[in-house]
Amino acid sequence: MSASWRSNYDNNEEEDGDDGIVTDAQETQWRSRDSILFVIDCSPAMLQPAEDGEIPFYKAIKCAMTVQMNKIISSDSDLVGIMLYGTKKSKNLTNFENIYVLQDLDAPDVNKIQQLEGIDDRTIDFDEEFGTSDGKYTLGEVFWTASNLFGSSAQRIGSKRMFLLTNEDDPHRGDISLRSASKVRAKDLQDFGIKIELFDIDKPNEQFDRSLFYRDILLGGFDDDEEEREEAENTNAKLGELLQRVQRKEVKKRSLFNIPLKLGPGLEFGVKGYNLVMSQKKGTHRNVYTLGEAVREVETVTSWICADTTQYITPTDLKYFWEFGGTKVVFTKEEVAAMKTFGPPGLALIGFKDRESVPMQLNILHSMFLYPDEQSYEGSTRAFSSLLTAMAEMDKIAICSFTQRKNYSTRLVALIPQLEVVSEHGQELPPGFQLIPLPWADDLRPLPIQTDYRPPTELIESAKAIISKLNMKKGFKPDNYENPTLQKHYKVLQATALNQQDMDIDDKTLPKTKQMHERAGAYIQNYKDVAGGVDLPVHENASVLTASLKRASQSQASEASQGSKRAKSTQPADDDGLRQEMQEKYDNGELKKATVATLKQFLVSVQRPHGGKKDELIAQVEQYFAP
Repeated sequence: MSASWRSNYDNNEEEDGDDGIVTDAQETQWRSRDSILFVIDCSPAMLQPAEDGEIPFYKAIKCAMTVQMNKIISSDSDLVGIMLYGTKKSKNLTNFENIYVLQDLDAPDVNKIQQLEGIDDRTIDFDEEFGTSDGKYTLGEVFWTASNLFGSSAQRIGSKRMFLLTNEDDPHRGDISLRSASKVRAKDLQDFGIKIELFDIDKPNEQFDRSLFYRDILLGGFDDDEEEREEAENTNAKLGELLQRVQRKEVKKRSLFNIPLKLGPGLEFGVKGYNLVMSQKKGTHRNVYTLGEAVREVETVTSWICADTTQYITPTDLKYFWEFGGTKVVFTKEEVAAMKTFGPPGLALIGFKDRESVPMQLNILHSMFLYPDEQSYEGSTRAFSSLLTAMAEMDKIAICSFTQRKNYSTRLVALIPQLEVVSEHGQELPPGFQLIPLPWADDLRPLPIQTDYRPPTELIESAKAIISKLNMKKGFKPDNYENPTLQKHYKVLQATALNQQDMDIDDKTLPKTKQMHERAGAYIQNYKDVAGGVDLPVHENASVLTASLKRASQSQASEASQGSKRAKSTQPADDDGLRQEMQEKYDNGELKKATVATLKQFLVSVQRPHGGKKDELIAQVEQYFAP
């Protein structure tokens, strides 16, 4: 099995290779607050243009600026700092030479981003503000200063990471004492829970070689989830690639839940669950008060008042109810919570089935990924690995009862084994279980499928030609398409906060009509010509319409059986009679006596919008008859 599954209890190292040095418990003990310190080399080589004409130092500044803007959007409570080394001027609490602390570890804000923006667009002169020390610096003192920055932060931190950006693969060449001191300081950083992430940049005609020095600095030699193992020397750190590498390291992997997997009475082990897909949404807006000396956030207080007694209602006075047979059945908050769960959080094995017994259409929600949790139950890794291997060899899946956490509804899930897949480029698939939520019997319903009509062969062949010409050969990759609504939202916020002009976004969801016309224009025209001579059946959607009307009639009959009183419709069947009726009600000021259904039917007959409440419908009718 994967080496990341080996238990490291004997040597007191962290058991989960995905999370690096610090454990999930350490990450989340202070509200999962993340901290990143950018340590940027300012030696002369970093200020020389690379083969693509870009200067590595300014690449690093853009990376730091991008991370800060992303942090403001995604997690504004995280901390980001920037430290320059190899500078001519010095600015740090320990008075080390050639080290300039540009920004202390703190939450990103507009002023810090504008400062980096000034460095990037050369508004702030580098030589005048910082200068370069011609390669003179002590890397051990750099690590010491970084440790002090993390330690002096007034805010409690979960994970601590140092992003080191440099193109010097062999610092202190020939000076054994400085090299040894640097390695000792790096080891001290790691002992304090600070992980060093190296982002190497190639020099012109010279590839970065980690084996010269940084193999001994980095924990385990290489980062777990980078492509930088054997092919690290082949990376040409263009700006876009470097930004992607930084952003991949920017987001920490955090488990969604830690629960036991119970195989039977007295036999259970720990598992972690990771969410593979999340819907990215806009942040919630906040109301602010702007009339004072400073903008202050409004504190919202909600109070409930009884409509009968006009007295304030406390939370204990509020109850929940469901209507059953016309009667309101009242429950307390505790009773509602008790109805939603069938036991403590966990996975309970029900049985095993063949993989083919769970078809693809039963996957109604996105899956989650299970991984062993050695910290909660010692021996979980061995038990998890044995179960995974046995199920994969027998081609079985497990059906389990799943309660994610306390007060969560229980549901049935399928655990599908996934063995590790390793290629020459590294790990492609990690070992673990895919947790698939299964539908209940109430969730399954037949779909009306019309199979009586078959298009002519000529029409089918013309459609196939279009599909073959517009086929995406590389497949659909969600990573290539950002949500244009979110991007526009964030661009407007960024432009407003940084006093920039509103920036356009690259909407990749728009079809490339020109290319589509060049590839398949003739085939599309041929399809239109062929389709124009084909007579389609009138009754093609009749079954769908019949089913819809049947459900509506059944719903009305059900409401009538419950004794609900409804006004009988007196609507005329023809549009002229309906118009005459509404004209009379308008002239006599009796539109309020008309039913909502009558108002909507009239507005549809005169091709007017008919949405909204009854008052809005009446206003639309009055506007229609107004002279």
